[in-house]
Amino acid sequence: MRNTRRALAILVIVVALVASACDSSSTSSSTEGSTGSSAAMETTTTAQPLTSLPEDAISGTNSPSISPEIASQMREEIGVLILDAEESRGLPFLSVPTITILDQADFTERVNTDLTADLAEEDLTTDEALLKLLGMLEPGDDLESMIIELYTEQVAGFYDLETKELVVPVAVDGITPLQSITIVHELVHALTDQHFDFNDEFEHRIDEGNGDDASAALALIEGDATYQQFLFLESMSPDDAADAALEVQSFDSVVFDSMPDWLQRDLGFPYEKGLTFVGQIMETAGLKGVDDAYKALPITTEQVLDPNKYLRNEQPEPIPPLTADLPGWEMADEATFGEWGIQLLLTDALTPGAVTQAAAGWGNDTYRFFRRGDDSAIVWTYQGETEKDAEDLSNALIAHTTDVMGATNGQESLGGLLYDGGKPYVFIDRIDDKVVFIAATDLTALESLREQLGI
Repeated sequence: MRNTRRALAILVIVVALVASACDSSSTSSSTEGSTGSSAAMETTTTAQPLTSLPEDAISGTNSPSISPEIASQMREEIGVLILDAEESRGLPFLSVPTITILDQADFTERVNTDLTADLAEEDLTTDEALLKLLGMLEPGDDLESMIIELYTEQVAGFYDLETKELVVPVAVDGITPLQSITIVHELVHALTDQHFDFNDEFEHRIDEGNGDDASAALALIEGDATYQQFLFLESMSPDDAADAALEVQSFDSVVFDSMPDWLQRDLGFPYEKGLTFVGQIMETAGLKGVDDAYKALPITTEQVLDPNKYLRNEQPEPIPPLTADLPGWEMADEATFGEWGIQLLLTDALTPGAVTQAAAGWGNDTYRFFRRGDDSAIVWTYQGETEKDAEDLSNALIAHTTDVMGATNGQESLGGLLYDGGKPYVFIDRIDDKVVFIAATDLTALESLREQLGI
């Protein structure tokens, strides 16, 4: 599942990024008490006192179909936004960012090319099998197609961390208010990338981390840019803000709306929860505090969901590594769901409040996922902060197992609960403040994992 969560974080998503920003009630509640604070707006450096950048100062390329006049106009407008981003974020660009302007066909091709390059087919196949085992995808769902269709519909622009360029679609009639919001968001990424060079650590977490740590880092990165886009939105004239809201309302979101609820929530996580996370840091320590957070990235989604845990440097509970294995099977993934991943897992089984309650006691967790042909199996151990937390999660998993996964014939087995009525086979056990969850399409594999864990 960590690979899918990574894939959903590559580019800017219109619905997740902008729709909430154009909601006036969200804007006032998210920025109240921080934008007017002198501590919150204290900058760590001074932007140059310019009002615009000349078009020829901004390097980059354009699609051949774009006229020089349109490209020139867009670069001049982006030059103003560059300085707006500098002033608001309190950081100067170390070099003027490269701006690539593409027509719609070239933009779509660039999105698909970059997405395909970042998505390993083996990783997606593994995630698809895990998500189907857990009941989060239907048997006929094609995860790769879902992601590609989603990005084809939703991407509004992006900052490429590898090539250091901002890629935007052409605006024939000038940059619209909605596009301005998106561009400012991406310019903040370019700014923070130049100053804090966070991509190496982020890529390390993606490749070598546990999944939860990469999601936590992304929440800071996107939350920072989202916070600044809120400030930009507030600086707009009422007419421009209204026009941006109208653009969002007219945006085609058929693909997004058809996606599973957990997937829609996961798309919004780094923007929405990241915004709250950054907002609390702003209230506590201003922009310098946000700058410092890039030097000590959050390490768990628990820290993002409860910023106080980040501010007091609360670490995950110690948890023994899993050593269980299935001879003849491939261990396809070893990772951590984290507090946010558990919320996603339980989305379809419980009410939103119950989901939050069941996941809130997260202390730590780890899982191993195995595959053999069409068969799959997961063994997952969870450490609650208290025994009550483990009991809450155990009860939630029972609901998920029966209502979402469709497991049947639940019965007591050596102190745990075994569902052996047919695929999937599931075993759940709570021991004090710990929970063990095993699910498999092969009953022999499930029993082998139980035996190795002594349950």
